[in-house]
Amino acid sequence: MNRDYYFINEEIEFEQVNDLIKRKIVARGGDMMIVEVHFQKGAIGDLHHHIHEQVSYCISGCLEFEVNGEKQIIKGGDSVFMPIESLHGCVCLEDTVLLDIFTPQREDFLKK
Repeated sequence: MNRDYYFINEEIEFEQVNDLIKRKIVARGGDMMIVEVHFQKGAIGDLHHHIHEQVSYCISGCLEFEVNGEKQIIKGGDSVFMPIESLHGCVCLEDTVLLDIFTPQREDFLKK
C-alpha cells in the first residue's frame, strides 16, 4: 500500500501535547495537513499565530474559539477559519475532538 496516499488511523500514534491535549497527524501531502486533536474539558489552546492558514472542524464537544479578538462558541459540526498570522486560541468547555487542516503543512509538527 502506498503510504503517500493512504493513512490508516489505527496505525497512527498520538503525541501528548500536555496533560489535557493530544494530537496525531491523520493525513498530509503536498501543501496540506490534517491533524486530529483531542482536548479534555478545561484544556486551553493558548493564543498564538503562525504562517499557516487553518480550518478547525469540531467533530464533537464544545469550545470557545477566539480569532483576532472575536470569540465564538462552536460545537460538533461547526468550523472556524484562521487566516495567516491571525491570533487565535481556544478554551474547551467539554471534552472535544477537532480536525485541524493546515496549509502549508506544519513542519514543526513533524518528527525529525
